[in-house]
Amino acid sequence: MNETSREYWDVVQAAAALGITTTSLYKLVNHANPDKRLEPVNRSTHRGDGGYRFRVEEVERLKAYYVKPDLTPAEAAQRLGRSTTFIHKLLQENKLDYYEGEYRGKRTYFIRETELERYRLENPDAGKYETIYDGKHGLFLYQPFARNGQLARLIELKRVSNKKAEAMLLTEDGERISYEEAVASGWRAQLELEPRKPNTAYGYARFIFPLPRSLDSIIYTLIEEMFKQIGPANMRIVAGGQLEVEVRKSVLKGILPATHGEWIDKLRLFIRQGEIVVKYDGILIDTGLSPITMYIPEVKKQMLTRLASQQQLSLQEWLERRLDELLEN
Repeated sequence: MNETSREYWDVVQAAAALGITTTSLYKLVNHANPDKRLEPVNRSTHRGDGGYRFRVEEVERLKAYYVKPDLTPAEAAQRLGRSTTFIHKLLQENKLDYYEGEYRGKRTYFIRETELERYRLENPDAGKYETIYDGKHGLFLYQPFARNGQLARLIELKRVSNKKAEAMLLTEDGERISYEEAVASGWRAQLELEPRKPNTAYGYARFIFPLPRSLDSIIYTLIEEMFKQIGPANMRIVAGGQLEVEVRKSVLKGILPATHGEWIDKLRLFIRQGEIVVKYDGILIDTGLSPITMYIPEVKKQMLTRLASQQQLSLQEWLERRLDELLEN
């Protein structure tokens, strides 16, 4: 390699060193900020030279802006198979060490590979998370199974990776058995779901059900119907001392007072946010939410958005919390 090739890089070499495309590199050549601009040594003569040439030192100087030193929260989340929100929660709780730095002109958090590996070894289940639906195997929470006239339900479902989930069934005899063991011993699912698209309506109606005492409880039957007609993409379930079920605005067709009076009574009894409306063809589960329109200066909107992001909240969530605090006082 001659002296010239050691001192200067062309567009392809400079882009590779910065980890960006050549298209992005051309933008850097004309960047408005001189500190972030990649200045060629032949700006005025590059056409005759067959393209731009850059000093190696100049490219190295810009690496601080465009080359990540360590993992971003999004990359750490991908490594664990979790959400970016989950990683930010770990950072807030000081369960993962991190530091702040600049990348692509923005301040962000960085997590070292060794630190993420430490957390993974100390928390072997960190990559697993509870879910209510596994489309690959057609499994959903509280799904009914049967064998020789006996009933079982899928009571635990965890996502391990994009291709794998762990499921646990509970039988009428109180036995807990893995999904793989259940299938091998003759248990068969009694309900399979048809694909349903996500509902774009804002918000959820919320139900708080007591924990069912038996596997054939009407509460489980109601949740089955929600899975079947509303779909898991439009539902959220949190199980603890009680069952918190949230659903987007939806219609349960065929559920009428003349045929399903007890179902409707139970839904009305346990709804905590929203409303049950009887229609001619079924019942409407309404969220009870309505929009308001407010205009404020753009600079104030940006300030509010920044305050919300500092708490890892959307602007909607942040405003709701502030409003609740105001009303409580």
